[in-house]
Amino acid sequence: MFRHLLRAAALILAIGLHSQAVRAQDNPILDILFGHQDPRLTATGVGLGVASTGASYALTHKHGVPATRITSPGVAFAVTSFGCAVLYPIVGTIVLHRALTPREAYTGIAGCVIPFIGGWLVDRALPHTAWYDGTPEGPPRRHHRHYR
Repeated sequence: MFRHLLRAAALILAIGLHSQAVRAQDNPILDILFGHQDPRLTATGVGLGVASTGASYALTHKHGVPATRITSPGVAFAVTSFGCAVLYPIVGTIVLHRALTPREAYTGIAGCVIPFIGGWLVDRALPHTAWYDGTPEGPPRRHHRHYR
């Protein structure tokens, strides 16, 4: 079993290290892990996910004598997901030292609500426009005419 895992890891590494003819900065392994965004945002999402999981466990763990729960698992999931969704844009802005683009904010919030695949789904659903990606649209167009 260990040999099969080692072969799979070697295959993944080989795929990730093959040369990119068109764009050298693209790496398919990093694209899967980070979803075309800054790796610091991925670390922010993982940190908030771990914190919300710990908070959810603390809310549902039985305490005291007789053993009672503070909330039900559904309420704990809702409260911690909401807290993660509220904190993600704040912490992401602090970590990056700039405002998040709408795509970065939406994918992080969706990752809080639906772990692992929420951000991926939102990234695939949003169109790649200048507004969502946070890129400048270019020089403004002038619509005046010269009258002689």
